[in-house]
Amino acid sequence: MTLVIGRITQGILRIDSDSKITNPKIASNRNSIFSGLLKTIILHPWLCVSYAGGVDTAQEAIEQIYKQKELTIDKIKKLLLEINKQSNYDTDFLIGSLENQPLLYKISNGEINPSNQNHWIGDSLGFNAFQRNFVSNLKSTEPKHILDVHSKAFENVISSGEIESIGGFHITVHTTKNGLEYLMKMTLSIGQPTSFTVKANQAVPIPFGDATTGAFSYSYLISSDPFHPAIGIHFPMGNFGTLYYPRLTREILILKNVNPFEFAKRVKEDFKIDLTGMVKNGDYMTMI
Repeated sequence: MTLVIGRITQGILRIDSDSKITNPKIASNRNSIFSGLLKTIILHPWLCVSYAGGVDTAQEAIEQIYKQKELTIDKIKKLLLEINKQSNYDTDFLIGSLENQPLLYKISNGEINPSNQNHWIGDSLGFNAFQRNFVSNLKSTEPKHILDVHSKAFENVISSGEIESIGGFHITVHTTKNGLEYLMKMTLSIGQPTSFTVKANQAVPIPFGDATTGAFSYSYLISSDPFHPAIGIHFPMGNFGTLYYPRLTREILILKNVNPFEFAKRVKEDFKIDLTGMVKNGDYMTMI
Protein backbone atom coordinates (compact mmCIF):
# COMPACT_ATOMS: atom_id res chain seq x y z
CA MET A 1 0.00 0.00 0.00
CA THR A 2 1.43 3.40 0.93
CA LEU A 3 0.40 6.59 2.70
CA VAL A 4 -0.47 9.90 1.07
CA ILE A 5 -1.94 12.76 3.09
CA GLY A 6 -3.07 16.08 1.66
CA ARG A 7 -3.88 19.18 3.68
CA ILE A 8 -4.98 22.74 2.86
CA THR A 9 -4.30 25.33 5.55
CA GLN A 10 -5.31 28.94 4.83
CA GLY A 11 -4.77 28.52 1.10
CA ILE A 12 -1.53 26.53 1.45
CA LEU A 13 -1.73 23.08 -0.14
CA ARG A 14 0.58 20.33 1.06
CA ILE A 15 0.80 16.64 0.13
CA ASP A 16 3.11 14.19 1.90
CA SER A 17 3.85 10.68 0.63
CA ASP A 18 6.28 7.83 1.21
CA SER A 19 8.09 5.95 -1.56
CA LYS A 20 7.95 2.30 -0.50
CA ILE A 21 6.81 -0.34 -2.99
CA THR A 22 5.61 -3.74 -1.77
CA ASN A 23 4.73 -5.19 -5.17
CA PRO A 24 7.33 -7.92 -5.85
CA LYS A 25 6.89 -7.52 -9.62
CA ILE A 26 8.07 -3.92 -9.35
CA ALA A 27 10.82 -4.22 -6.77
CA SER A 28 13.20 -7.17 -6.59
CA ASN A 29 14.42 -6.04 -3.18
CA ARG A 30 11.40 -4.77 -1.32
CA ASN A 31 13.41 -3.82 1.76
CA SER A 32 15.57 -1.32 -0.13
CA ILE A 33 14.49 2.33 -0.12
CA PHE A 34 16.00 2.55 -3.60
CA SER A 35 13.43 0.10 -4.96
CA GLY A 36 10.62 2.58 -4.33
CA LEU A 37 8.76 4.96 -6.59
CA LEU A 38 7.61 8.55 -6.55
CA LYS A 39 4.00 8.50 -5.28
CA THR A 40 3.19 12.19 -5.85
CA ILE A 41 3.84 13.54 -9.31
CA ILE A 42 3.68 17.23 -10.17
CA LEU A 43 2.23 17.62 -13.67
CA HIS A 44 2.64 21.39 -13.78
CA PRO A 45 2.71 24.21 -11.18
CA TRP A 46 -1.05 24.02 -10.57
CA LEU A 47 -1.72 20.29 -10.61
CA CYS A 48 -0.31 17.11 -9.04
CA VAL A 49 -1.44 13.49 -8.75
CA SER A 50 -0.76 10.90 -6.03
CA TYR A 51 -1.69 7.23 -5.92
CA ALA A 52 -2.04 4.30 -3.53
CA GLY A 53 -2.82 0.65 -4.17
CA GLY A 54 -2.10 -1.29 -7.34
CA VAL A 55 1.29 -0.13 -8.61
CA ASP A 56 0.86 -1.52 -12.14
CA THR A 57 -2.44 0.32 -12.52
CA ALA A 58 -0.96 3.51 -11.11
CA GLN A 59 1.99 3.42 -13.52
CA GLU A 60 -0.37 2.87 -16.44
CA ALA A 61 -2.48 5.80 -15.21
CA ILE A 62 0.59 8.05 -15.23
CA GLU A 63 1.43 6.92 -18.76
CA GLN A 64 -2.11 7.82 -19.84
CA ILE A 65 -1.90 11.20 -18.12
CA TYR A 66 1.26 12.16 -20.00
CA LYS A 67 -0.41 11.23 -23.28
CA GLN A 68 -3.11 13.86 -22.73
CA LYS A 69 -2.88 16.93 -24.92
CA GLU A 70 -4.15 19.12 -22.10
CA LEU A 71 -3.41 18.51 -18.43
CA THR A 72 -6.49 20.17 -16.97
CA ILE A 73 -8.20 19.24 -13.72
CA ASP A 74 -11.39 18.13 -15.49
CA LYS A 75 -9.57 15.83 -17.93
CA ILE A 76 -7.42 14.30 -15.19
CA LYS A 77 -10.40 13.71 -12.88
CA LYS A 78 -12.35 11.98 -15.63
CA LEU A 79 -9.39 9.81 -16.65
CA LEU A 80 -8.47 8.71 -13.12
CA LEU A 81 -12.09 8.02 -12.17
CA GLU A 82 -12.39 5.65 -15.11
CA ILE A 83 -9.09 3.94 -14.22
CA ASN A 84 -10.21 3.56 -10.60
CA LYS A 85 -13.38 1.82 -11.77
CA GLN A 86 -11.52 -0.40 -14.24
CA SER A 87 -9.16 -1.52 -11.47
CA ASN A 88 -12.15 -2.67 -9.39
CA TYR A 89 -11.27 0.14 -6.98
CA ASP A 90 -7.84 -1.39 -6.31
CA THR A 91 -5.97 1.86 -7.00
CA ASP A 92 -6.97 5.17 -5.40
CA PHE A 93 -5.85 8.64 -6.45
CA LEU A 94 -5.46 12.02 -4.79
CA ILE A 95 -5.35 15.14 -6.95
CA GLY A 96 -4.00 18.43 -5.66
CA SER A 97 -5.09 21.48 -7.64
CA LEU A 98 -4.46 25.21 -7.45
CA GLU A 99 -6.77 26.00 -10.38
CA ASN A 100 -9.26 28.67 -9.24
CA GLN A 101 -8.66 27.73 -5.58
CA PRO A 102 -6.65 25.10 -3.67
CA LEU A 103 -8.60 21.83 -3.65
CA LEU A 104 -7.99 18.14 -3.03
CA TYR A 105 -9.89 15.46 -4.95
CA LYS A 106 -9.96 11.91 -3.61
CA ILE A 107 -10.86 9.27 -6.19
CA SER A 108 -11.86 6.03 -4.51
CA ASN A 109 -14.64 3.42 -4.80
CA GLY A 110 -15.77 4.88 -8.11
CA GLU A 111 -16.39 8.35 -6.66
CA ILE A 112 -14.71 11.76 -6.66
CA ASN A 113 -14.82 13.63 -3.35
CA PRO A 114 -13.49 17.21 -3.27
CA SER A 115 -12.25 18.94 -0.12
CA ASN A 116 -10.75 22.29 0.78
CA GLN A 117 -9.35 20.87 4.04
CA ASN A 118 -7.79 17.40 3.93
CA HIS A 119 -7.87 13.95 2.31
CA TRP A 120 -5.79 10.79 2.54
CA ILE A 121 -5.32 7.53 0.65
CA GLY A 122 -3.39 4.37 1.47
CA ASP A 123 -2.85 2.29 4.59
CA SER A 124 -5.48 2.92 7.28
CA LEU A 125 -3.15 1.78 10.08
CA GLY A 126 -0.56 4.25 8.84
CA PHE A 127 -3.10 7.05 8.77
CA ASN A 128 -4.27 6.20 12.31
CA ALA A 129 -0.66 6.36 13.51
CA PHE A 130 -0.27 9.73 11.78
CA GLN A 131 -3.47 11.07 13.36
CA ARG A 132 -2.45 10.06 16.89
CA ASN A 133 0.85 11.90 16.53
CA PHE A 134 -0.64 14.88 14.72
CA VAL A 135 -3.53 15.49 17.13
CA SER A 136 -1.46 15.01 20.29
CA ASN A 137 1.11 17.60 19.17
CA LEU A 138 -1.25 20.19 17.72
CA LYS A 139 -1.14 23.19 20.06
CA SER A 140 -2.09 26.08 17.78
CA THR A 141 -4.17 26.97 14.73
CA GLU A 142 -1.32 29.02 13.28
CA PRO A 143 -0.68 27.70 9.73
CA LYS A 144 3.09 27.25 10.13
CA HIS A 145 2.60 25.29 13.35
CA ILE A 146 -0.05 23.04 11.76
CA LEU A 147 2.17 22.26 8.77
CA ASP A 148 5.23 21.65 10.96
CA VAL A 149 3.29 19.21 13.14
CA HIS A 150 1.87 17.57 10.01
CA SER A 151 5.37 17.05 8.59
CA LYS A 152 6.82 15.64 11.82
CA ALA A 153 3.85 13.31 12.31
CA PHE A 154 4.24 11.94 8.79
CA GLU A 155 8.01 11.53 9.22
CA ASN A 156 7.41 9.60 12.44
CA VAL A 157 5.19 7.10 10.64
CA ILE A 158 7.96 6.42 8.10
CA SER A 159 10.89 6.35 10.55
CA SER A 160 9.13 4.15 13.11
CA GLY A 161 9.05 1.21 10.68
CA GLU A 162 5.93 -0.06 12.45
CA ILE A 163 3.74 -0.10 9.34
CA GLU A 164 5.02 -2.73 6.91
CA SER A 165 3.67 -1.02 3.79
CA ILE A 166 5.04 2.46 4.58
CA GLY A 167 8.70 3.49 4.29
CA GLY A 168 11.42 4.86 2.05
CA PHE A 169 11.75 8.55 1.36
CA HIS A 170 9.46 11.28 2.70
CA ILE A 171 8.44 13.36 -0.32
CA THR A 172 6.50 16.60 0.08
CA VAL A 173 4.74 18.77 -2.49
CA HIS A 174 3.74 22.23 -1.28
CA THR A 175 2.57 25.63 -2.44
CA THR A 176 5.29 28.17 -3.21
CA LYS A 177 5.35 31.49 -5.04
CA ASN A 178 5.92 29.40 -8.19
CA GLY A 179 2.92 27.14 -7.61
CA LEU A 180 3.32 23.49 -6.63
CA GLU A 181 6.91 22.36 -6.05
CA TYR A 182 8.70 19.57 -4.25
CA LEU A 183 10.02 20.54 -0.84
CA MET A 184 13.72 21.41 -0.71
CA LYS A 185 15.31 20.27 2.57
CA MET A 186 18.43 18.89 4.21
CA THR A 187 18.61 16.27 6.97
CA LEU A 188 21.74 15.54 8.95
CA SER A 189 22.92 13.82 12.11
CA ILE A 190 26.44 14.09 13.56
CA GLY A 191 26.19 10.61 15.07
CA GLN A 192 27.91 10.08 18.41
CA PRO A 193 28.14 13.28 20.50
CA THR A 194 31.38 15.17 20.17
CA SER A 195 32.77 18.28 21.86
CA PHE A 196 35.05 21.05 20.68
CA THR A 197 36.11 24.51 21.86
CA VAL A 198 35.29 27.74 20.08
CA LYS A 199 37.11 30.91 21.09
CA ALA A 200 35.49 34.33 21.05
CA ASN A 201 34.89 35.70 17.54
CA GLN A 202 36.26 32.50 16.03
CA ALA A 203 34.51 30.78 13.11
CA VAL A 204 34.97 27.02 12.97
CA PRO A 205 33.39 24.29 10.84
CA ILE A 206 30.90 21.96 12.53
CA PRO A 207 32.37 18.43 12.90
CA PHE A 208 29.63 16.40 11.20
CA GLY A 209 31.40 13.10 11.76
CA ASP A 210 31.28 10.22 9.32
CA ALA A 211 29.82 6.74 8.87
CA THR A 212 32.06 5.32 11.64
CA THR A 213 30.42 7.63 14.21
CA GLY A 214 26.92 6.89 12.95
CA ALA A 215 26.62 10.23 11.16
CA PHE A 216 24.42 10.61 8.10
CA SER A 217 23.00 13.33 5.92
CA TYR A 218 21.07 13.75 2.71
CA SER A 219 19.78 16.70 0.72
CA TYR A 220 16.58 17.04 -1.28
CA LEU A 221 17.33 19.16 -4.36
CA ILE A 222 14.56 20.39 -6.61
CA SER A 223 14.30 21.58 -10.19
CA SER A 224 14.69 25.35 -10.44
CA ASP A 225 12.10 25.33 -13.23
CA PRO A 226 8.60 24.58 -11.85
CA PHE A 227 7.44 23.64 -15.37
CA HIS A 228 9.97 20.78 -15.42
CA PRO A 229 9.39 19.30 -11.96
CA ALA A 230 11.98 16.87 -10.61
CA ILE A 231 13.56 16.05 -7.28
CA GLY A 232 17.04 14.73 -6.55
CA ILE A 233 18.39 13.32 -3.28
CA HIS A 234 22.14 13.37 -2.64
CA PHE A 235 23.86 11.17 -0.03
CA PRO A 236 27.33 12.57 0.80
CA MET A 237 28.34 9.60 2.98
CA GLY A 238 27.87 7.28 0.00
CA ASN A 239 28.91 9.82 -2.63
CA PHE A 240 25.88 9.20 -4.86
CA GLY A 241 22.56 10.75 -5.77
CA THR A 242 19.09 9.62 -6.86
CA LEU A 243 16.84 11.48 -9.26
CA TYR A 244 13.07 11.36 -9.65
CA TYR A 245 12.08 12.76 -13.04
CA PRO A 246 8.59 11.31 -13.73
CA ARG A 247 8.11 12.85 -17.15
CA LEU A 248 11.12 10.85 -18.33
CA THR A 249 10.74 7.69 -16.24
CA ARG A 250 8.86 6.50 -13.16
CA GLU A 251 11.92 4.63 -11.85
CA ILE A 252 14.60 6.09 -9.60
CA LEU A 253 17.72 7.14 -11.53
CA ILE A 254 20.90 6.50 -9.50
CA LEU A 255 24.12 8.42 -10.22
CA LYS A 256 27.16 6.92 -8.49
CA ASN A 257 30.55 8.35 -7.47
CA VAL A 258 29.44 12.00 -7.46
CA ASN A 259 29.74 14.68 -4.82
CA PRO A 260 26.74 17.04 -4.60
CA PHE A 261 28.16 19.49 -7.14
CA GLU A 262 29.05 16.72 -9.57
CA PHE A 263 25.58 15.25 -9.05
CA ALA A 264 23.90 18.55 -9.98
CA LYS A 265 26.26 18.94 -12.96
CA ARG A 266 25.50 15.42 -14.24
CA VAL A 267 21.76 15.96 -13.90
CA LYS A 268 22.00 19.17 -15.90
CA GLU A 269 24.15 17.57 -18.60
CA ASP A 270 22.18 14.33 -18.89
CA PHE A 271 18.62 15.48 -18.24
CA LYS A 272 18.64 19.28 -18.78
CA ILE A 273 17.44 19.86 -15.21
CA ASP A 274 18.95 22.58 -13.00
CA LEU A 275 18.86 21.39 -9.38
CA THR A 276 18.92 23.75 -6.43
CA GLY A 277 19.13 23.16 -2.68
CA MET A 278 21.32 23.03 0.42
CA VAL A 279 24.09 20.40 0.42
CA LYS A 280 26.85 19.20 2.72
CA ASN A 281 30.18 20.53 1.50
CA GLY A 282 32.81 18.99 3.75
CA ASP A 283 32.12 20.42 7.21
CA TYR A 284 30.10 23.27 5.75
CA MET A 285 26.68 23.66 4.16
CA THR A 286 26.43 25.27 0.73
CA MET A 287 23.53 26.34 -1.44
CA ILE A 288 23.62 25.04 -5.00
